[in-house]
Amino acid sequence: MCWRKGPGGVVDANEVSDPEAVISWHLHEARHLLSDLDTPTELAAAIRLDNWLIAEARRTGSHRIATNRIYRCGPSPVRDAKDMKTALAMLAERRPARLVEDGRRRFVEVNPMLIGG
Repeated sequence: MCWRKGPGGVVDANEVSDPEAVISWHLHEARHLLSDLDTPTELAAAIRLDNWLIAEARRTGSHRIATNRIYRCGPSPVRDAKDMKTALAMLAERRPARLVEDGRRRFVEVNPMLIGG
């Protein structure tokens, strides 16, 4: 493939099986990298937490995730209590997740509509 030939290598038509896929991949990566540049830190943390919560809820089959699990395994920008509280406040405003206390235990509940079935 082209990445094996280096920047000066020539790629012939037989080596490019799906140019649309290659272009789409590069556009996706560029969008991903550039979006981080102009996203405020708190919003970026909330987005990462939202994505992680949905993936975790789908993985476990439960829309409730213990906060201690988030501190241990969640995205690094929200492993601090203050940062997680800020991120959860942003998510609660948009209704994808909210903090719930059940006695002494604390959970984040993900909107079940986001988990799918």
